[in-house]
Amino acid sequence: MGQLLKQRLSREELLQLLNWELAAYEQCEGRHFAAVDPEPDEHWSAHLEDDGSVDFDQYALAWDVVEQTRRAFDLRQ
Repeated sequence: MGQLLKQRLSREELLQLLNWELAAYEQCEGRHFAAVDPEPDEHWSAHLEDDGSVDFDQYALAWDVVEQTRRAFDLRQ
């Protein structure tokens, strides 16, 4: 079985997509990702804006959004 090619997006495109996906969760209303950064292992990471009031469930949902998006999209360098 062949491996599917991931679509490559710019940082701005990934950030917009992540925030759109996160907005689907009512529990994360008002939360957003502030940045997408490349990682040394050719992956990317996203940084959730944290004002100190983000709880564990919100972090868990945000992590799920990042992991699901990472499976389908790579960062265009």
